Amino acid sequence: MPRLRWLTLIVVAFAAHAAAEIYRWTDAEGKVHYSDAPPASGKGKAEQVKLPPVSSIRGPATVSNAAPGVQSPRRQPVILYTAAWCGYCQRAKAHLRQRGIGFDERDVETSESGRRKYQQLGGRGVPIILVGTQRMDGFDAGGLDAMLKSGGYP
Repeated sequence: MPRLRWLTLIVVAFAAHAAAEIYRWTDAEGKVHYSDAPPASGKGKAEQVKLPPVSSIRGPATVSNAAPGVQSPRRQPVILYTAAWCGYCQRAKAHLRQRGIGFDERDVETSESGRRKYQQLGGRGVPIILVGTQRMDGFDAGGLDAMLKSGGYP
């Protein structure tokens, strides 16, 4: 896959939360939780997660795996890999809803199959947005609109 083509826009989903403290804990049922606040007393012992420095790179919005000026004869499926705490994920979903475009959402923290596929994609942040074979890491409205257009959406 020509990585240089989609080196156009990398928006790290953690950018909005760069200054926030993140806590990780396991509840009595063995489920791992991540939050910006420690658990209520008695719910588990929290450890603070240290995140690496975050940066965002803005560039021209382009689409990977899309032939210039070619529109798909039928609409390609739209899949979003998200997390509940992710602000960019919320914006991406709102953008798709505003345009009336249906999508399949896979929460990488609560869905085992979603997490597995996200890992297969080499996910390092959320959202990851797929329109057919096209991929966007992060969210940019203009870039997503271009992907949708080449994916057969008006």
